[in-house]
Amino acid sequence: MTSSRNIRLFLCLAASVSADSDSGSIWPPSDVYWDGQCTACPAKLYSHCSRGGVLVGERSCGFGGMYCEGKCTEPLLSGAPEPTLYWDGQCTACPASLYADSHCALGGTIVQERGCGPAHAHCEAKCRLPPSTPTPQPELYWDGQCKACPARLYSHCSQGGTLVGDRGCGFLHVLCEGHCAKPAPAPEGADWIIVGGGASGCTAAAALADAGEDVLVLERGYSDLDVPKTEFANTWPEVVNTKAAQNIRWNDGTWGAVANVLGGGTEINGGLYIEEEPEYFEKNFGQDFNTSQFYESSRWVAEQLAEPLQPSSYGHRFVRALHEAKAGSLDPKPSLRMSSNSSWVAYSTFNTTERTWSRRGAGDLLHMRSDMTNLRFYTNYQVMKINFENGRATSVQVQNNFKETVTLAARKGVILAAGAIFTPQLLQVSGIGDPALLRDLGVPEVVSNPDVGQNFVDRNILNFGVWSSERGPLNVGYAMASNSSSQITFETEAWGKVASSFAIASLALVPPDQRTELLRKTMTPLFEGPIAHVMDNMIQFVALNHQTFSRGSVTAVSTDARKPPSVTANHLKDPRDLEQKFTAMAALQELIESQAMADLVGAKSFSGVNAVVPVYLSCIQNGPQTDAKAIIVPCLPDAPASREQYIEYFRKTTVSSYHYFSTASHGKVIDGPEFTVKGTSNLHVVDASVFPNPTRVNPQGTIMAMGHYIGTLLAKKEKARQLTEMV
Repeated sequence: MTSSRNIRLFLCLAASVSADSDSGSIWPPSDVYWDGQCTACPAKLYSHCSRGGVLVGERSCGFGGMYCEGKCTEPLLSGAPEPTLYWDGQCTACPASLYADSHCALGGTIVQERGCGPAHAHCEAKCRLPPSTPTPQPELYWDGQCKACPARLYSHCSQGGTLVGDRGCGFLHVLCEGHCAKPAPAPEGADWIIVGGGASGCTAAAALADAGEDVLVLERGYSDLDVPKTEFANTWPEVVNTKAAQNIRWNDGTWGAVANVLGGGTEINGGLYIEEEPEYFEKNFGQDFNTSQFYESSRWVAEQLAEPLQPSSYGHRFVRALHEAKAGSLDPKPSLRMSSNSSWVAYSTFNTTERTWSRRGAGDLLHMRSDMTNLRFYTNYQVMKINFENGRATSVQVQNNFKETVTLAARKGVILAAGAIFTPQLLQVSGIGDPALLRDLGVPEVVSNPDVGQNFVDRNILNFGVWSSERGPLNVGYAMASNSSSQITFETEAWGKVASSFAIASLALVPPDQRTELLRKTMTPLFEGPIAHVMDNMIQFVALNHQTFSRGSVTAVSTDARKPPSVTANHLKDPRDLEQKFTAMAALQELIESQAMADLVGAKSFSGVNAVVPVYLSCIQNGPQTDAKAIIVPCLPDAPASREQYIEYFRKTTVSSYHYFSTASHGKVIDGPEFTVKGTSNLHVVDASVFPNPTRVNPQGTIMAMGHYIGTLLAKKEKARQLTEMV
């Protein structure tokens, strides 16, 4: 196992930091390779980078230089073994990517193809297995029956199994022989099965495995190494629009995003790693919570994955703006822990101390342990339900990566780490929830608990994108500040593709009832084309409200756990959240209009765009703004605006914070020191659904530390039990 890095900076200890760097990260990195795949141009439309990594360029190849070869970054394996590649032997029409269901019968994804069959007019696929623990594979065979094509219309697979492809046979290969797969054997069970390989699931797995426990992690999504844009800060904003994130539309029309990748939210978020203060845990989890043990876990995770953010001229501008607003010091110090009424330099899982700004997400903790025999982790394994006997979780029912359903035994317990959206859904489809809902679903009741899925929090947040008169490199933050009087935490990001990528994901430049998937397809070329130069020239000023009073719900709509639940956020239903919006707006405007920002956000040189844009971008169509202090997106109501106009503005520009909490709250759904689900003896929850109230800062660090903390407690409890039995 790879040894952890030694970091000496904790809490409020000052760090020696490098000189200001305004060059940002080096992009693309110097460590690249040409992939040898010669496809039609442009390369980005076709399969490239078979060994992994991000496509960053192309060069001409093939006859007359009419085709393109891809230039790729070397994959960041983080301790994972080199990927396994294989040609699948299945010859279909071209391109193979359009016939994905007929390829990669042993698992994995298509990364290349080549001609096959008569005159090489068809295509065979090259597949890459996911970089996780090797899963049991189906037994493949050619069935020897030569019939008319296509094989799927005729009887094949006389030895059992399912048809997964065909190949030409007979005279001139005009007939088809079936390629068949017998079901893969079920994997072995484990002492501990962790459902969800995200922020808390990976850290819980590391804690248990390091203590010698036998652990199996089941992640429904892709390997992080199969979504290479998760690996770097420069490509981070785009990740929310890749297969690593699942977009789910809340019932009010707002779009949420849930991680669908190993490492969970730590692979798609902005990287901030921050500790909450002790009183937060005392208030929310009571006297059974071991705060000192929790902070040991937090520091352990930080040693593995986090570094303090490095300074830049923009970072120092923001420091001065916070100081002008009496929200922070002129000399903030690196600190893992937040400060209630001051500023600090945050830690991040983006390593800005090295020039490529690579990310170290929670999935790295599993890759680093890929040689441990007592830890296995599978991707594309969807847990469908938990099985119980007398209140004890005994096994999980899983749909594996070949779409086969298997049951895996959990000898000691099951740990839910599926997040605040999918953990309550899984409890409900497994028989733990409101009896009326369980009856509607046709699910036998295991535990009656109407609080499952209730109390849902999508954090109240206000974000202003402000046009900048200068274009800088991507900035992923530096100093932050928190104010207990205004109940706000301030942060910032700037430039890169932040504004355009999240505008595509949220669709928040039109009212919620208009945010359809069709609109996303329409707006994507707009944000990637005619107005990208304006959107990506923006600085983000963000206000996180410490408390969110409006609460919603997450409700399963089917016993099929693959179908997203119904999510109601009730944004701004509680009038106190509206008042927080006004407070946040005034605070952000003070930062934007500060002397520190004046020459950066001045609107006099703004020339506008000619493209047709949504209503909340109308302010960027105008020419030079001689009287405006800043160009703010979503565009504010024309001055002078009434309170009612601002309330309408807040409602119509509501966005998801991507910070979700409270659907399996401590004290209501789980209790006890090991966060055990009420009415069960060995089912535990470790993700953000257990927090009765949102953290006052970005929750990534707290969630990761919570997983490691509960994993450590369970390992210690198990060791104590074994010692007792020996006596």
